[in-house]
Amino acid sequence: MTTHRWFDWALLLSLSLAWGFTFVLISVALHSFPPMTLVSIRLITGALTLYIVLRWQGLRLPTGWAWWRRFATLAAVGNIVPFTLISWGELYISSSLAGILMALMPISVMILAHFFVANERITPRKATGFILGLVGVLVLVGTEALTGLGGINLLAQVAIIAATLCYAVNSIITKRLPTVHVLVAATGTLVAGSLILTPLALWVDQPWQNSIQPGAMAAVLVLGVMSTGLATWVYFLIVARRGPSFLSMINYIIPVVAFGAGVWLLSEPASVQKFIALGTIFAGIAISQTKRSRKTAPHP
Repeated sequence: MTTHRWFDWALLLSLSLAWGFTFVLISVALHSFPPMTLVSIRLITGALTLYIVLRWQGLRLPTGWAWWRRFATLAAVGNIVPFTLISWGELYISSSLAGILMALMPISVMILAHFFVANERITPRKATGFILGLVGVLVLVGTEALTGLGGINLLAQVAIIAATLCYAVNSIITKRLPTVHVLVAATGTLVAGSLILTPLALWVDQPWQNSIQPGAMAAVLVLGVMSTGLATWVYFLIVARRGPSFLSMINYIIPVVAFGAGVWLLSEPASVQKFIALGTIFAGIAISQTKRSRKTAPHP
């Protein structure tokens, strides 16, 4: 679309803020909720939010089993596994570090798209970008990894990186979906995720035994309504209006928001190493981006 470009940029900025602040909200919510329970509440709240919007728009969820299999797959790969990995990882590393590591997502997409998406071959330019991104990660985790090789902090960083791979795989799956209204796809995915994860979270975490702090409850509700429900709707809306290439620019903004929010709101350390790593990863993303790029953005 060429009209209302300001509105598209407003949508992109709002989505960047919603997903960028996700890492800080997760850090606060973890004070009262175990990771799996946190993700479950997040999915339930997001699903209820989008279902209200869905009915307001006069739409309905499909009843065919084939669609619910697709929704379950999208929920597992794009929500349940990465959300849980990120939440668990933030038990041991800062929210700003988690946000920086998420900048690897478009590079992960580049590698997967080479094998599974037509006309998305890795070029020398893209390969250079991948190498720079990898160097950025090594700079970011190198010191901590060497001081505690095999320790829990390193495992937490690996968990965040694994979450970026989940988002990359999910973007490939999404490209292969049959045509469906974006709001239906978003709502169905969150509903499927809620139904899958909630019984497991109740069994594993037994959350009724935890003491709930008001701040943590507020954080998890904001995560559900804003960063999961409404953000998912905005995500699909941007794709429908401007396409994945426009949306891919969000990968430059989210880590900056996450890094700044962690330092500003949670007083997390802002070391020179993190700034160097962030700049190197961004350079890798910038070099690997081409006009034909069709990468999608992550879902923190």
